[in-house]
Amino acid sequence: MGSEKGAKKFLKSKLFSLIILLAALTVIFTVWAALVGEKYASINTILSIGDLMIVTSFLAIGAGMLMVSGNLDLSAAAIGAFSCVLMAACLKYWAIPTGAAIILALIGSIVFGIINAVLVNEFNFASFIATMAMASVAKGAMQFVSVSPESGSPTTINVSNEITKFIGTYKIGGVIPFALVIALIAFIIYGLILAKSKFGMQMYLVGGNPNAARLSGINPKKISYILFANSGFLAGVAGVIYMGRSSQGDLNALQLNQFTGLTAAILGGISFGGGTGSMAGVFVGLLILNAFDFGTVIVHFSSYWTTVLTGLLLLVALTMDYYSSKRAKKALS
Repeated sequence: MGSEKGAKKFLKSKLFSLIILLAALTVIFTVWAALVGEKYASINTILSIGDLMIVTSFLAIGAGMLMVSGNLDLSAAAIGAFSCVLMAACLKYWAIPTGAAIILALIGSIVFGIINAVLVNEFNFASFIATMAMASVAKGAMQFVSVSPESGSPTTINVSNEITKFIGTYKIGGVIPFALVIALIAFIIYGLILAKSKFGMQMYLVGGNPNAARLSGINPKKISYILFANSGFLAGVAGVIYMGRSSQGDLNALQLNQFTGLTAAILGGISFGGGTGSMAGVFVGLLILNAFDFGTVIVHFSSYWTTVLTGLLLLVALTMDYYSSKRAKKALS
């Protein structure tokens, strides 16, 4: 009886709808690719999609965790780019050991996250405004640390480092990217935190109704500080892996990843209003976005139209979120 109810609940869930959408995309691109003489449904496609989603995974997890609690971080990509450039500068300009450079990059990212939390909690800024401003600050800091001693101007920093290259490009058995395994482990850990831990339950309560959460003894500020710091940390991890993959402290790093992470979280069922969603949904949402992007490349679809359709997908996700929130409020009233 219990298993039947669980099955019915799953079939009505957002996650099941997303899995159906992913399956439909796979069928469409498999047929389309065959018509243009290409192959989509293959192990190579799965590995390529996994490789594409590595860096964005960490931004999506950070965004999802914050959105469950009712907040938003628009600075994550800029913070990740800062950590990427800072680590490259540590290695090339300042001769700092690799381990220390990684730690400094992550600490710097966490500090940005904590400052976001201060602006939101102590100065009562709306999270999207505070983090949008912090994105500009992070970009400015990135320009500062990237100044070349030779030219005296900001520049992309090329770095050759075996440890960071291992983190970013090593493939287990010559097939599975090591960084992808890290990303999947992160999804599992954060998924368990959301679904099984007391802290996860508190996040849902804070996102659903902050006043009720406060009255029940939960400290929304404390949770906000932890989650903003966590978002900064995960952005830093994304930056470290990006540097390892590209061997560069790239001034344009992660520019295209910010809204992909947010779109994956929203598409995966996490509401802007907070209080709903899961990491499984975020993961499948990210799979859908990257399966779509890779599919358009396979069938030689115009990159301009791909950008347009990705934007439309975000609009669809936002519209679904709006009507879903509206129905939930009506049900409660």
